[in-house]
Formats: sequence, structure tokens, C-alpha cells
Amino acid sequence: MRWPAQPKTKTRRIFKMKNTRMTLLALSIFGLWLIAGTSVEGFSFVSSNHRSAVNCSNIDYTPCTCEENRVVCDKVLIKNVKATFSKIPAHDLAGLRFTLSPSEMEPIPDDFLGKTRISGDLVMLCVKNKRLKVSPKAFQLSALGITRVFIDGCDFGQQTNFSYMSGFRNMMALVIKNSTNFKSFKGLPSQSAFTYLYITHSRGFEGLNQDTVALPALKVFYLNFNQLNDATTGKIFKSLAASSLNSLTEIRLDNNKLTKIPEMISSLSQLEQIDLGFNEITVIAKNSLPRNNTAKGLTFSLQRNPIKTIEPGAFGGSIGSGAHVKLEDIRLTRLDSKIFRPMLERMEIRAKNVLGKTPLLFIGNNPIQCDCHLAWLVRDNRNLLKHIEGGKCNDSTELLDLKAADFIRCK
Repeated sequence: MRWPAQPKTKTRRIFKMKNTRMTLLALSIFGLWLIAGTSVEGFSFVSSNHRSAVNCSNIDYTPCTCEENRVVCDKVLIKNVKATFSKIPAHDLAGLRFTLSPSEMEPIPDDFLGKTRISGDLVMLCVKNKRLKVSPKAFQLSALGITRVFIDGCDFGQQTNFSYMSGFRNMMALVIKNSTNFKSFKGLPSQSAFTYLYITHSRGFEGLNQDTVALPALKVFYLNFNQLNDATTGKIFKSLAASSLNSLTEIRLDNNKLTKIPEMISSLSQLEQIDLGFNEITVIAKNSLPRNNTAKGLTFSLQRNPIKTIEPGAFGGSIGSGAHVKLEDIRLTRLDSKIFRPMLERMEIRAKNVLGKTPLLFIGNNPIQCDCHLAWLVRDNRNLLKHIEGGKCNDSTELLDLKAADFIRCK
């Protein structure tokens, strides 16, 4: 998230810290990707076949290595990895990080790790967008142990689905980065543990088929930095979000090429956070955002979009009852009372009901025309000004510095 500049008051500094905490849980999973999951504790099991939890430093995994009870196979041929694990007694690992060799020609086969079971993270990395192909039973022995899967830099042109994950009943997150040529998401686990799906900095969704995937427990869905257009986003949403209308609470679609708010967004009744910033959206249409969302309200961003029209009722429902609304740098010139007054009034109600939390409307870097159209705010509802952050007239005067007396003659 791109947070606004440091607020000037103590109250707004407190707001910023608390608001940041709202996304810490989701971002922690994504952030741990940067260190390939090496600080995550594994999932513990009750063994039924006398498996022993062996510290991997006591086992020879050559040509792979052991790092903090996680095995790292860096550009080792698949056949050599399989040969190594076929000779190792049954035991659990806290994780596996496997980087495909640039010369690799073989798919990851069934029973890839022999009798060894992963109880934690599975990380698969590709070099120079190497094609990744995984057999449906490659990790079947680890199906109950894998809790998160990270894939980076891979070409899915030969991976027609994700069937090898279908039995991962305890997997809570899938992170895909810098990858391409997506064909189908069929096979993703439908179990209640799977709540986080991040696909970022990736390309090649045009060939995605219309297989719908049941993800009834999905809560957090990131699709940012993918250069997605309206049509491709629609495909992805129909495939992955259609079964999650009653569970999704956070969506990121920022830094794409959307020209409108995706239609399915308005149907997400539990949505609490959505980021649509840094796209090419020109219209905020009436009823295009969720109306029947939770008591927490909807926190959302449309910053850095070339907005030409905001229809009356665009910010209906409980919008304004969330932590913030970000409309920075959208070429906004007017604060129409029919559009913004209901939102600001809901912010005022929230501020009274939620102690220590001041919801804000961020409108920085917009050339507001400070004429009589602002009388409703500056003169008649001055108490609402405290919910506006970064507002300036087109002559650089801050809205907070405007005087009610300056609008005395306005009708």
C-alpha cells in the first residue's frame, strides 16, 4: 500500500499506525516470501507409521543442502533430487526450496521426495521463466503438511492445472510472482484453510480458460502489478472469486490497466478493503462499489486514476464508515455535496462510535475549485473538514484555512 505523507497531527499519526495494522496479517505472509519462508515454523503431525522428525543437518542431502531444517536444492536436476531422497529414511522437513536447473527438461515426478514429508513451506523457483510442470502426485505424501506454496519466475505453459495441490488440506496461502502463461487454476484446494491467494508481477492471463474453482474460504486476493485489462480481470474473477462472494474481505487490483471497476466487486458483501489505485479508471459509477458490506465499512483506494465522472450515489451504502477513502490525484475539481456529504457524515458517525479512530478522505494533489460550491462544507458543515486530508484549492490554499465568512454571500 502507498500510504499518504506523514499526517500533521498526533491524532492522525495514531490513525496511520492503527490503519496500517489492518493489513499486517495479510502482508506478513507476502513479506515472508522475501526470505523464502525460512523463519516459519512447520506444521506438526501425529505419526502413524513410525516416522521420525530428523534434523536435516544430520542427513546427507547432497547435491542439496540443509538450512535450518529446510532443504535447499539450487539448480539441481530433478532426477538427482529424486535419487537422493529415494535413499533417505522417512522423516519430516520444515520446508523445501527448489530452484529448477536452467537445463532441466523433465517434469517434477510422482513421489518426488520419496518417504520424506514437508511440514511447512514449499518454494519452487524458476530461472529465466523456466517452464514448470508438476505431476499430480508429486507431493502426495506431504499433502497434509504443506501450509504455504511460493512460486516465482515460472512459465505455466505446460502446467494445465494445479491438481497437485488439490489435496493440500492445510495450505493457507499461495503466492505466485513473476510468472506467465496461466492456463487454469483448477485443482486449487477448496478446503477451509486456504484463505490467501497472491498473484503479482505476472503476465499471460489471456489464455486462461473458464474453469471455475471452488474457493469458499478465500479472504484475501491480490492481483496487483499484473498489467490486467478489463476483459482478463473478468476472466480471473469468474474463475477464482465467483465462489468467494461471501468470504472475500480484501482485494488488491492496483497497478493494472483497468478502465472501469470490475462488475463483480459490487457483489462482494463482506469486502472491507479494496485497492484500485494506479489504473486507468475514468468513471466511478453508481452502485459499482459494495453496498451491503460489514459493520467495519469499506476502506478503499482509487488514487492515481484519470477520473472524469463520479456519479451521485457512487459512494453509497456504508462507504465512509471504513478507515479511509483514498482519492488522491484523480483530477478532482469539485466536492459535490450530493456525492461527498453522505460519506463525510458517515465518517463523523464512525469517529464518535469508534474511540481513537478518525476516518479520513484523502484528496491530495487535486485542484479543487474553492468557489461557492464549497459553502455546504466550509460554512455549513465545518465539523466535517477534519475528515479531509490533503485537500487544497487550485491556488494551493488548504481547505482547512478557508474561512466560513468567505462564503457568507453564497446561496
